[in-house]
Amino acid sequence: MFVLDQRLENDSILVENKEIFQVRLMNVKEFFWVVLIPNKPNLIELSDISVEERNILLNFASDIGDFIKFKENLEKINIGMLGNVVSQLHIHIVVRSKKDPAWPGPVWGWSDTNKLDNNTYDYRFNLVKSFLKT
Repeated sequence: MFVLDQRLENDSILVENKEIFQVRLMNVKEFFWVVLIPNKPNLIELSDISVEERNILLNFASDIGDFIKFKENLEKINIGMLGNVVSQLHIHIVVRSKKDPAWPGPVWGWSDTNKLDNNTYDYRFNLVKSFLKT
C-alpha cells in the first residue's frame, strides 16, 4: 500500500491525485514549486517505475513547468530528483525568476523561506488546477 513520506506530507499540499502520481504544491512562498509523487509503494529510483510511467511523469513535469513559466512570465524551469533526505521517489518542478531570493543558486537548502499565505496558495493552487483541466 502506498504511504506518503511524512516529510513530503508536512512540506507540501495535495492539489490532485492522478492515476499514477500525486500533484502537490510545496508550502513555500518564495518559489513556485510543484512536486510529483508516484503513488505506488516502495519506489526510490526513477527506474523503479515502468518506461511508460516514466514518460508520463517526465512529460507531465516538463509540460506543467512550461505552463507555469509562460503564465507567470518566469525565466527558468528546474526539474530535480534528489532523494538524499527523502528517498521516496518524487520529482521537483521549481519555476524560477532572476528576481527570486535564491537566484542563481539552488532552492534546495535555501533556508529563508516562508509558508504560503492564503492569497499565494489560492492563486498557485488554482493555476495548477487550471493546467490539470487541459
